[in-house]
Amino acid sequence: MYNRHKYAKSLFDVSVKANNVLTVKKELQLIAYLFKKTSTFRLIFITKKINLNKKVDIIHNTLNMFSSLTVEFLTIIINNNHSHDLLNIISKFNHLSEPHIGINKVDIITATKLSEEEVNSLSQKINGILNNSPSVNNITDPNIIGGIKLRVGNNIFDNSVSYQINQLKKTLHNM
Repeated sequence: MYNRHKYAKSLFDVSVKANNVLTVKKELQLIAYLFKKTSTFRLIFITKKINLNKKVDIIHNTLNMFSSLTVEFLTIIINNNHSHDLLNIISKFNHLSEPHIGINKVDIITATKLSEEEVNSLSQKINGILNNSPSVNNITDPNIIGGIKLRVGNNIFDNSVSYQINQLKKTLHNM
């Protein structure tokens, strides 16, 4: 767990200094896709039958169109035998990079599915508050009974009926 955060944070810091965060993010997304979907690509990273130097050569030759920062990062991961954690490191990097490049994910949680018009209206209001265009995801959860919950990053704004009932229950219990 610690290594995954350390690698992701180091890559993020270096990519910020190099003003290359968006490029590295896109390249890592492609690497994650290849790792998940292409068994031969994944095999290069995880097999013990190929020595580390050969793995590094294969990565350098295969990904020569990628930025040197991304290729060097993969080299470090391979040389330190952390290839098994590559997807987790990429996920952590994405989590670190999204606020930096202005991508905010907003989950709108309601008891019933919102119409496209309602989602667009909420998205515009959220855009005005956050000063950027968020990626909006509408989630249906009948357990909230009614109202709305917004999840912006690690913050949850809960104005659901179930939350209000629970608050009322706590208040009555404490009397």
